Amino acid sequence: MNRLVLIVTVALLLGGCERSPYAGYKAVGDDVHLRLLALGDGEALPSDSDSVVVRLRLGQHGGEVGGLFSTERAYLVKDIRSGALKQALNRLHVGDSMSVIAPGASWPWSVIAEGAEPDVPDTGKVQGEISLRTLRTPAMMRAEAEMLKRDDPLGYELRLIAAYIGREGAPYVRWGTSDIHHHITGTPSDTSAVSVGDQVTISYQGRSIEGGRLFDDTGRNGAPLTFTYGDKDQVINGLEVAVRLLREGQEGSFVLPSLYAFGAKGIAGVLEPHSPVVYTVRLEKVVRAKGA
Repeated sequence: MNRLVLIVTVALLLGGCERSPYAGYKAVGDDVHLRLLALGDGEALPSDSDSVVVRLRLGQHGGEVGGLFSTERAYLVKDIRSGALKQALNRLHVGDSMSVIAPGASWPWSVIAEGAEPDVPDTGKVQGEISLRTLRTPAMMRAEAEMLKRDDPLGYELRLIAAYIGREGAPYVRWGTSDIHHHITGTPSDTSAVSVGDQVTISYQGRSIEGGRLFDDTGRNGAPLTFTYGDKDQVINGLEVAVRLLREGQEGSFVLPSLYAFGAKGIAGVLEPHSPVVYTVRLEKVVRAKGA
């Protein structure tokens, strides 16, 4: 699509809009007003399944542009296509930028500012400059993920772990400098940590982070697992860490990189190599070693 066609397309998109009280702007409904600032070379409008990098500079109408909030980052279109941004995204191609004037309450602050919402009166007007920098379709994202998985398996793991933690919303805590993250709940019946030589009984479920497949389950195996803590080759390293962090009667969710799970081999026919996993573990019982 050449530049002339793009100009005509944008003109048609804005041509059906109503007159705006703001000079140079067009009203598009819901008290949202748009003005094209720059025209890019992109051909496709973003769909909800795409990922886009947008630059946002938001300020009080009549004040400093970017005075309230500025960022340039990637979002899923479906997460930000609402309110004032919906009207802009319905018209932006890659390389385009627009100025938008809209009520403060019509901006999806919780998404674009990740909860750090500026102090904007609901009835106040916010003026924003929005630029669509890049667009990636699902097919492009899958190809990028496969390339990263092949060329940098650790980087791919870390990306899966970060996405999982962000999606779950639980207050996960990182274990030291490792890439293990955990979230523990429940009131312990014994506040003492497990020591080497203690006999422990645990119940657990293990799922792959990518796809969520259940592949390990003491319930499915018929009974909780009992073993002596510290004995070699009883459980994967990540479960040893979980037992060390839990107290009797507590349960936790443990996100484990493959280094603490099934490593570069995975489990043939079950779990691919370099697969991060999440285990839900309950420390059912601790029998202290003699003399402890």
